[in-house]
Amino acid sequence: MNINVVNTTRLLTVITMLKVLLSLKKPSDDILSILSDHKIERLNDSNLLVKTVSDSCYNLILLDWGFDILSSIKNADPRAEIILFGDKDIDPVEVIKQGASAYFPYPVDFNIFQETINTIEDMFGIRRETAELERLLNTKYTFAGLVGRNPEMLEVFSLIGRIAPYYKTVTIMGETGTGKELIAKAIHSLSPVAKGPFVICNCGGIVEGLIESEFFGYVKGSFTGAIKDKTGLFEAANGGTIFLDEIGELPLSFQPHLLRVLQDGEFRRVGSNQSCKTTCRVIAATNKDLLSEVKNSRFREDLYYRLTPLTIQAPPLRERKDDIPLLCRFLVDKFSRRTGKKVFGISRSAQIALMSHDWPGNIRELENVIEQSAILTPESFLRIDDLPPYLREVKHSVPFIPTSLDEVVKKHIETSLQQCGGNKTKTAHMLGLSRRALARKMEKYGI
Repeated sequence: MNINVVNTTRLLTVITMLKVLLSLKKPSDDILSILSDHKIERLNDSNLLVKTVSDSCYNLILLDWGFDILSSIKNADPRAEIILFGDKDIDPVEVIKQGASAYFPYPVDFNIFQETINTIEDMFGIRRETAELERLLNTKYTFAGLVGRNPEMLEVFSLIGRIAPYYKTVTIMGETGTGKELIAKAIHSLSPVAKGPFVICNCGGIVEGLIESEFFGYVKGSFTGAIKDKTGLFEAANGGTIFLDEIGELPLSFQPHLLRVLQDGEFRRVGSNQSCKTTCRVIAATNKDLLSEVKNSRFREDLYYRLTPLTIQAPPLRERKDDIPLLCRFLVDKFSRRTGKKVFGISRSAQIALMSHDWPGNIRELENVIEQSAILTPESFLRIDDLPPYLREVKHSVPFIPTSLDEVVKKHIETSLQQCGGNKTKTAHMLGLSRRALARKMEKYGI
């Protein structure tokens, strides 16, 4: 599997057409003429304005009343630009503070109005190009349900693609919350047994005395309460994959039984003398250092080598912070699809707070924060006030967050150069450019 980095400069020019909500008592022919190239909707009922903005999506709102509800309109959709018309006795500064983009007293200077519309057109053109870039990045860096563009994650994606068709046993190592189960599901989904069952077993959540019956099943009458035969997890996973989560918690007393089924694919139900066969593939996961567990006699050495012919290391989120914006976008979209609540994005101040946290709980913690904030927010964008208290104070240095397409491209090239140790040939290959094209871009952006 070949994974290339997106060439961020290859974007199609976006044709700008604003969706305009016109709520003017008597819009002049000049205003209508200036807006003639855009999609215009009229609203005569001022009482429905905030609800209409909340239910729909408008780029530009023109109104000649409603100074008192400007903040309510911006809360309904922070992305909308608002132009207010009115009397000369209104202070334009106060109007701008309330969230308007511009204020025009009557009579309107239509030359300045045209310039304002042109500026808003350009701004939305940039926003749309940035959104297209984000869409391309999200598509490029989503792999079998996993999200990431950090070099370590791209290597994990590549490793999954190489392992999936051929593995029999593989172990995923990493801290709690790093997405080990998702990696396991990705391996299964790309394997030849993808249509077979994917059976999950939490080794740390089974009472020690019941482990054998859970793994291998039992026959009727084998013990008190065994009123009928029961299929074990390995038998249920036959023809598919069994995922042994928290394998490091498996008691020493049971580890020889697991070793046998891994070696021969054979097991016996509790209370039976007849051997059963399974052809399932095995994926184990642990947040422990299994080799250290072996040295401390808490894990069998022979089982360790049987489980780890292939290993994948899931990197912690603090080591792949450049993935946080992608993950946040993915998690916000996932929440909106699941609940139907319209949450369009995350404010800049909230992004800075999220990027500044070290995430000891990794992706699981991030997902909990995004879901909690999205549930509690009264707005359509997550604000810093919606985040848990421990995230609201930014104690670390402010990370780089690009504000324009040029900054995105420059930062992307700089990061790629660092990853390649300054080797321009490798960097050009990774970016999908010729070495000469890379040199031109480095000169353009002063790198």
